[in-house]
Parts: sequence; structure tokens; C-alpha cells
Amino acid sequence: MMLENKIAVVTGAGRGIGKAIAEAYAAAGAKVVCAARSTGEIEPLATKLGGLAITCDVSQEAEIQKLMRQTLDAYGQIDILVNNAGAVARLPVHELPVEDWDYVMNVNLRAVFLCCKYAIPSMLAKGSGCIINISSGAGVAGPRNRSAYASSKHGVMGLTKVLHVEYLQKGIRTHVILPDATVSQMRTEGFPDEDPDSLIQAEDIADAAVFLATQKGTAHTLEVRVSQGLATKYK
Repeated sequence: MMLENKIAVVTGAGRGIGKAIAEAYAAAGAKVVCAARSTGEIEPLATKLGGLAITCDVSQEAEIQKLMRQTLDAYGQIDILVNNAGAVARLPVHELPVEDWDYVMNVNLRAVFLCCKYAIPSMLAKGSGCIINISSGAGVAGPRNRSAYASSKHGVMGLTKVLHVEYLQKGIRTHVILPDATVSQMRTEGFPDEDPDSLIQAEDIADAAVFLATQKGTAHTLEVRVSQGLATKYK
């Protein structure tokens, strides 16, 4: 059990990539804290995995503080933090409402900063930890009609690089995963004609997350890009 005695917090754990990572970590022996707004999704998942469900809207700082506090109250430590919760808005820049821009930035970037801010002190006290941020292929590109999403995911890349410099020598390893087109509710809503069987599967990203969380200390992988192995098919 590669992650035995490890406590992992996974945001956006109710479905898609977050759920797959939570399941993979539990299978590897970790106790998983499943965090999301969707209480009805994370409670049965946490029960199945033998972990803990904490309802959390990561756009709200107080709820992130509560998430970390309740995790520490329950388990006494945070070994792994996966910042996976995400949001998207699909409009050209001149049509995008400011409140939609702000919401996407809050969920995709500000929340990553806040989760790290409130999880890192317990990692520093322990002298070890692993942070995995889920960016996107959009974090190194500029896809049409996703200005807030791409900007936030570029920001995740920059934040990850800073975390790496600030904390690696203090025992905290920071990584970023950049998935290309992956099966998810968000992807289906934006591209309903794609055949999901031709896309990256959530379990493929979970495999990368397990690798990063269990990588030996003699080497450090900052960035993992996961690209499609098949050409996209359409229904």
C-alpha cells in the first residue's frame, strides 16, 4: 500500500478527475478527504472509500479554512493536497460578464492559493508534504472562448513554480498535471458531440497523481502533461 498512513485532501472530488484520484489514493492505502460543493456526491464516495466528506465551496475562503481545520481535527495531518476543483466560462472576451471572469478565477486560481496557504503550515510542521495542482492543456495555450479559464490555468502554472522554489527544500513537493481533453461533465457540456471513449479518461489522470504522490525523494517531477492517445471521435 504505497500511500498507507497518508492523509489526502482532494477538492472537486464529487465527479470526474477528482473522484478518480480519490478512488486511486484510497486503493493505494490513503485516507481521503473528499471535498466539493456537491454533498450528495461526496458523502457516498467517502463512505465507500472509508474516508471523510467535507462540503466545501472553494470560492469561499472561510470554507477552505474549515476544510483544512476539520481535516486536521479528524486526522491530525495533511500529507497530500490535490487542487482539482474547477470552473469554466465559454464566451468571447467582449461578451464575458465580469462576474463570470471573477468566479472562474476564484475557483481555478485563488482557491488553489488559499488551499495551499492553509494546508502548508501543517506540512511544514511535519517536514513533508505533496501538493498536486490540476492545470490544463489550456495552461500553456489560448483556446478560443475560454479567456478566464486559460488565464487561470496559466496562473496555476506560475503558482506551482513558485511553490516549488519556496518549499521543495523544506520537504514539500509541488507538482502540476496538465490534462488535455479528458472525460468530465465540464467537457461534455462544452463539447457534446465528442465520443468520450476517444478522450483521456479520468483514471489516466489519477494514475499520474498516484505516481507523483509516491515518487521517491531522490528526484522531483514538476510537470506532467497528459495528452490524448487517440484521435477524437464524434457521435
